[in-house]
Amino acid sequence: MVKPKLPVQNILVLDIEWRPVKAYVWRAWDENINPEQIIEDGGLLCVGCKWVGGKTEIFSEWEHGHEQMLKEIHERMSYADCLIGFNSDKYDLPKLDGEFLKHGFPPRPPCTSIDLIKTIKKMGFFRNSLAFIGPFLGVGAKMEHEGFALWKKVMDGDPLAEKRMSRYCAQDVNMTEALYLRIRSHIRNHPNMGQTGSEQCPSCGGKHHQSRGTRRTRTYKIQRLACQDCGHWFDGSRTKI
Repeated sequence: MVKPKLPVQNILVLDIEWRPVKAYVWRAWDENINPEQIIEDGGLLCVGCKWVGGKTEIFSEWEHGHEQMLKEIHERMSYADCLIGFNSDKYDLPKLDGEFLKHGFPPRPPCTSIDLIKTIKKMGFFRNSLAFIGPFLGVGAKMEHEGFALWKKVMDGDPLAEKRMSRYCAQDVNMTEALYLRIRSHIRNHPNMGQTGSEQCPSCGGKHHQSRGTRRTRTYKIQRLACQDCGHWFDGSRTKI
């Protein structure tokens, strides 16, 4: 893989699809599953990713094999300055880290993680799922499929189901990128996109901003700047009070 040539930051959007656990059970609900009941403990089926503004890539068990799939996404995560996902801090990233450990990969380098659901949850919307938020904010819709039957067909080796799974994962990646661009100016932990020594918007790297008053802390009066490219607010010069 060639390291991406992006202007300031290497921002990687990703999403995974996971194999369900197989287990022997007695009840349809409220089942406490012991380790000896587990037949297969799940695992990564496929992973989709793209550099912001780039092409979506899908790496899967059926096309690349498990080791190569992990190698491809590990390399891209190693180049990333920032990872973008939806519920990724609780789901996608721990799952990937566990797969890397299990299969002998070194830890991925530390980088900023932006989990978009954390920003969405601060907006007071009726629901926070990607399936709801995508159409609600006009950034796309999840691909319709047959539900759990799709996962079963993939595990049974159905080639048509594998293609649908790849398209489903790619659509989630594209939606996540579109949502990121839609709410970027609202993300509070966004890495600084500006060049060193310049007064650029830390969210988008834009050079067009306006000074709009000040805000005060206990010790400083801080210039308040509004980006004219993405709408993000950021701090300018500060004067000690």
